[in-house]
Amino acid sequence: MEPHQQPLRHKRHSGPGIASFIISLVSMLAYIISVGAMGAVFAQGLETDSSWTQSSTTGVTVITMILIGLFAANVIGVILGIVGTILRNRKKIFAVLGLSLNAIIIFSFGLMFVVLMLRAGR
Repeated sequence: MEPHQQPLRHKRHSGPGIASFIISLVSMLAYIISVGAMGAVFAQGLETDSSWTQSSTTGVTVITMILIGLFAANVIGVILGIVGTILRNRKKIFAVLGLSLNAIIIFSFGLMFVVLMLRAGR
């Protein structure tokens, strides 16, 4: 007599977990591009006569706003990662990866802010 076997049910990936993971990857790429653009704006702004031009100031402002938006996206990514890990009967790999990467980015951003504030006090 064969033991009773239940059919294998394949768990699906959690939607919020996938969204969290995608947010972390896109934001990492956008951070790299933004930092490169910020360096280019600084170099162009200081290139001529060591004084800031209106376009340089505008460029720095726009890139700073982009960085703030990316930080907000990472916070949303952490929330989605938490939701993805809480869902039952779902695979959690993308939720854990998204939560981890977004948390690392937020921690790095905060550490950079603290270091810059400490160095500005000198």
